[in-house]
Amino acid sequence: MIKRAVSFLFLPLVLSACFLAKEYKQKKFTYTENGQSVALPLVVPRGYVKEEKKDTAGITLQTFYYPGGAMLYTAYLRDTNFVLQLFNDSLHQPQIHGLGGLIYKGQNEDELYYREIRQGNLRFGYRLVPEAFELLFDSATNFASLQQKNLR
Repeated sequence: MIKRAVSFLFLPLVLSACFLAKEYKQKKFTYTENGQSVALPLVVPRGYVKEEKKDTAGITLQTFYYPGGAMLYTAYLRDTNFVLQLFNDSLHQPQIHGLGGLIYKGQNEDELYYREIRQGNLRFGYRLVPEAFELLFDSATNFASLQQKNLR
């Protein structure tokens, strides 16, 4: 009876894991910090039409482009003053991230979502995301931002 109850409790977990696997693709973001290569696991919403990687002038950037103009990015910046997305500080009060850093989020005049998590030299963000896909992109940036605890 106990085995049956335990297996019944784990069934939703297994099914949700299968569901999430269909919505996301696993990728890695690789950057160099203090002379060492670091590989950060990512989950990326499926459906992107182009993936671009750049590593220039102290910026390592991996970007995923989606139909309709949405984009998801992960970046390592040697200079943390470099800005990937501008936020009007008078309109945006950032939230504090649980592992340190700031979370900016909002909507533009076309009611498309944008978000950026800033943690030290790392940035995880998206822009021009329709409401129907907001949670997928939020989950992708949340996942990436929580991976740092595994690297420490």
